Amino acid sequence: MADNKIIYGNISSVKTSILERMKEYIDNIYDPGSFIPTEISEMMKEVTIDTNKEVAVFLDRKNRVLAVALGDDRSVPLPELEGKRSNLRLCGIRCIHTHPNGGVRPSDVDIQSLKSMRYDAMVVIGVDVIQKIATGVSAAVLTRNETGLLLNYELRGPYSYWKKHNFDSVFEEIAEKDREASDFSSNSQRIKDDTQRAILVGVVSESMNLAGNPLAELQELAESAGAVVVGSYTQRRDMPEAKTYIGRGLAEDLALRRQGLNADIIIFDDELSASQIRNLENIIGARVIDRTALILDIFAVRAKSREGRLQVELAQQKYRLPRLMGQGTSLSRLGGGIGTRGPGETQLETDRRHIKRKINFLESQLREVKERRSVLRKERQKKEIPTVAVVGYTNAGKSTLVNALCNSEVLAEDKLFATLDTSVRRLVTPENRDFLLIDTVGFIKKLPHDLVEAFKSTLEETVYADLLLHVVDCSNPDYEACIDTVESILKEIGAENRPRYLVLNKIDRAPEGIYPSPRIVQGYGKVFRISAVNGDGLEDLRTQTVNYFVKADKKFEITIPYSSGGLLSYLHKYGKVEMEEYTENGIYVKGKIPPEHFSKINREYL
Repeated sequence: MADNKIIYGNISSVKTSILERMKEYIDNIYDPGSFIPTEISEMMKEVTIDTNKEVAVFLDRKNRVLAVALGDDRSVPLPELEGKRSNLRLCGIRCIHTHPNGGVRPSDVDIQSLKSMRYDAMVVIGVDVIQKIATGVSAAVLTRNETGLLLNYELRGPYSYWKKHNFDSVFEEIAEKDREASDFSSNSQRIKDDTQRAILVGVVSESMNLAGNPLAELQELAESAGAVVVGSYTQRRDMPEAKTYIGRGLAEDLALRRQGLNADIIIFDDELSASQIRNLENIIGARVIDRTALILDIFAVRAKSREGRLQVELAQQKYRLPRLMGQGTSLSRLGGGIGTRGPGETQLETDRRHIKRKINFLESQLREVKERRSVLRKERQKKEIPTVAVVGYTNAGKSTLVNALCNSEVLAEDKLFATLDTSVRRLVTPENRDFLLIDTVGFIKKLPHDLVEAFKSTLEETVYADLLLHVVDCSNPDYEACIDTVESILKEIGAENRPRYLVLNKIDRAPEGIYPSPRIVQGYGKVFRISAVNGDGLEDLRTQTVNYFVKADKKFEITIPYSSGGLLSYLHKYGKVEMEEYTENGIYVKGKIPPEHFSKINREYL
């Protein structure tokens, strides 16, 4: 059977024999009815003396040990445990921990953790590691305010270490609080709080100028995913730490800060390896995710079409595959019968095989989608309708621009990745020329490679477009960096050589006179300053976009025989007829038409 027993927190430099002893307590029940079981408290005292570290044990009301954690000489991490219910109820778990400095009273962090986690109690055992004795015991328990919320606390003790039985009566107090919760839960003051509280963490280079908030975009992503950001921390390093991404000191500090901020999840601003995630969770005592997982989570929620959902699921499975963790043969299943005994296929191998099958299935489904897109694209090319792809950083205003130009109703919201499913809208000009505007998924820095690969069939619309409109939120102080990010992704998908215009959107929010540097402008045919919301500059953009396709139109001046009346319809459909006059020799027509249609006229009619 696999050994799933984990000691959370700071286990570096701790003897293996001590860790193994502590693991033996997990999942076992000790001295039912005793609020501070003697066997557990003795173990905690001895480990504290041996290591000079805080030790914490988490028990349910049956005195089953749910988790054990090690900290340093001043704090200990609190692992995420099942049991939190509502703001009106205790979570059913109590925390017993030691103070190596001999202090018996709970610290401010202890009290904050008690309130935020709604523990049944926060028990402190003071241990003098020099004298090698327990100095006393106290317990903080929550009390209700007038609305029924568990926001206040009372201290029981301190008592002598040998009078731990004085706390046994607290069990009855806990039962009373549960009865009170039932009374309050039926009234309108009941409060639900399912929102995850997140701490953001990033690494910046030593040379980076921190004039702004380097985690501002990560915060937008977290909020888009529905989290409440309660803290943000960066560390200057030339290279991330191989084992923990950040330095171990900051990781251990985050364990303490997380408790004080009542954070459920820690979000890192880079892609982490499986071992980094595991190491960080062991130290911090909370769930850890990286930027890639966060973006994939947002995509999973926002994708509405079948194609979008397939693409997101494929990216998720590719992300999961290298992060599967196993325990070698300890997870083996033994085969039955002679010749099949011994270590069989590990659970890890089974999971990998399942994910690979899923990836193959999703890729086959997306190949069908790609073929259908290819057929539709060829139909458009056959009809020779010009296509304009609207690309840009996420939340730059692409969908709003498409709606404004086409009088359409593409979903447009002021949040990251509001549009994931490509939409095509028809733009009809006053000259009765038809164009197709393609609204594409927004780009972002550090866009996961697997996500780009999964969305290849969608992004190909950009590769085959006749013209790109690169929309930029110029009210963003880092808008030039956003332009560079989009350019790098266009290069990755093979669209770097497509003709393009730069569209500076949201000028109503931007500083007056803002304009990109010559380095940025160099690759663009034209630059426009617009506000898709209030309409500034839209007419010029529309006109210049149309002119891009008509500037090379061929002029024609012909007399069409009455027997070839179909040619007149063709000229009206694909060209601009400036003069039409009926004579005795035929129909005199003058106007302009795109080169490809002009050559067809020459070939078939003239």
